[in-house]
Amino acid sequence: MSIKRYNSNKDNTIANALRENLSARSKQANMGASDILELFSIFGQASSSSLEKARIILEFPVSDINLDRQSGIIPDSGSIDYVLKMCNTPHGQTTPENFTVVVHPVVQPWSEGDGLDMESYLDLEASNWASASEGVAWHSAGSDFVTSSYVRQVDVPLVYTQDLKKGTENISIKITPWVEEWLKHENGASLPGSGSISLSQKPEKDDVIKIYSHEGQEGIFKFITGSSHIVGNIAYINTGSSAAEAISDLEGHIDILFNNKIISNLNDPADQHLALTQSQAGFHGNTLISSSIPSSRSTIVNFSGGVGLPNYGVVLKLRDDFEDGSKKRSYYTKKFYSKSSHEFFLKPKIEAQWDSSRKDDRNYVIKSSSLAPSSENLNNVFHYNRFGASMVDIPNTGSNLIVRFLTSSSGGDSVGVVTSTGVEQNHITASRDSLGTYKAIFAYSGSESQLYDVWYRSVNAPGQNIVETGLFTGSGFSVYEDKLDNYHVVPSYVVNVTNLKKSYLQEEKTTLRVYTRDKNWQPNIYTKANNEAPVNNIKNLFYKVVRLSDRYEVIPYSTGSNRQYSLTSYDSQGSYFDLDMKLLEKNDAYEISFLFKDGPNYLELPEKFKFRVDP
Repeated sequence: MSIKRYNSNKDNTIANALRENLSARSKQANMGASDILELFSIFGQASSSSLEKARIILEFPVSDINLDRQSGIIPDSGSIDYVLKMCNTPHGQTTPENFTVVVHPVVQPWSEGDGLDMESYLDLEASNWASASEGVAWHSAGSDFVTSSYVRQVDVPLVYTQDLKKGTENISIKITPWVEEWLKHENGASLPGSGSISLSQKPEKDDVIKIYSHEGQEGIFKFITGSSHIVGNIAYINTGSSAAEAISDLEGHIDILFNNKIISNLNDPADQHLALTQSQAGFHGNTLISSSIPSSRSTIVNFSGGVGLPNYGVVLKLRDDFEDGSKKRSYYTKKFYSKSSHEFFLKPKIEAQWDSSRKDDRNYVIKSSSLAPSSENLNNVFHYNRFGASMVDIPNTGSNLIVRFLTSSSGGDSVGVVTSTGVEQNHITASRDSLGTYKAIFAYSGSESQLYDVWYRSVNAPGQNIVETGLFTGSGFSVYEDKLDNYHVVPSYVVNVTNLKKSYLQEEKTTLRVYTRDKNWQPNIYTKANNEAPVNNIKNLFYKVVRLSDRYEVIPYSTGSNRQYSLTSYDSQGSYFDLDMKLLEKNDAYEISFLFKDGPNYLELPEKFKFRVDP
């Protein structure tokens, strides 16, 4: 199984739309229980310059993703993608065209609420346009989210976008870096951002310092000759009689204005250096500190070092130029299915995608050819270490598991092979592929047509020669020389899912075996007598699962994806893939089909295989 879906656990539409009287706003309205989510910008409805907006906030069960990674259900960072997916809702209202949707991480916790009214906006509770939760306002109306306006650009992107031409497209945005940062925070690996302010001289009247908290709250600190005081988000600070006095006063007002969301540290009252740390860990704490004080009188160090990201989900909105009225037109209305929808497959989700295909060439090892690129000359031979009914790792191997290729199962000569790095030697260092599964990658250009793989534990004890302990001998394999054709051959195959049942329970996970052979194969006396048909493995064979009732693609062919999650594996017995029935809705029938790659082209096989998922 190379795909897993995590539906949103909270979602809501927040809006400042005008009510029916075109005077009062819906800023306090909640729509958290609606089966629809909505994006729009309405320009000029109440006046020539009036503006109304709707945005979507969503949160996902990152703790579930973390547990699945820790248990090995999904792979580690670097070999997996996380894709935000939302499905368009058809409706009878106008649908905008040619606009852009942007996604930002939310930086403050929020409540979903249970409001339903998306017409009159009469369900008043939080979250909403004004408030993240009951009694807790957003710092910026419409949700607090990470933007480049206050966060220094780091290795993690601050925003993702998707252009919608027709307006009816689904959302599919890869947000892998954000999920990885959420997982860091989940595992306690987050760090807060820190910065500093140093004054070498007393500040002058009208000097200004601007600081941002991790939530995007702006604090303005303006030096004056009068008494220190605070008005809104502006702290007026007396210049004092010295730099030390001024920076001490600055420290106290940072604490007050930000309500300890920025921790200030002035070790010595005479010290003119103020260390600042965000109270919350995360890369969104790498915020800006700007100052009008020249460098000759001050040293300003922006916040940096923030790592991780608390999981408060994401906000979807129209890009600023489509939302702020600058185009003098409306973009009304884009709708999506919510988590409350009865549509099983259409709920908002994060889809984990990875390529778990395993290519075991033991059935068809190819001799190296100068006519093929070096990557195509490489072969994979696997060992599956099963003890009883379970796969288990071989003890005390680590990087010391080596494979030699011999001319006989009872010994014989060891032949030279070429490693994946192009080095010729008399053995291959094997690697652990997964639990109890090991892989040797090699190229062979010798004259032998039959070789036997012998696996050893290699130990180099201090002060001693390398000691090799034979562990097991593989079943061996034939070496084939790929044939040359004098004409263009279009491959043709017969395919069958040999162990497919008529129905499955939704709780089942199954490995489906796929038999493929050349369609033009002609049996001879030997194959008829032994009742054996040759297995012709297709190296690039993809599967697709569709719901029969409406042809909805539950698992599409992943040919255009960076992670080819629907690519099948193969071994000496044919192709296979894992299928988790939890991906499928019960009480429905489904169909499996196959597609293979032939050079730059993809060809679909005619055979279809049907099954049901029962309650």
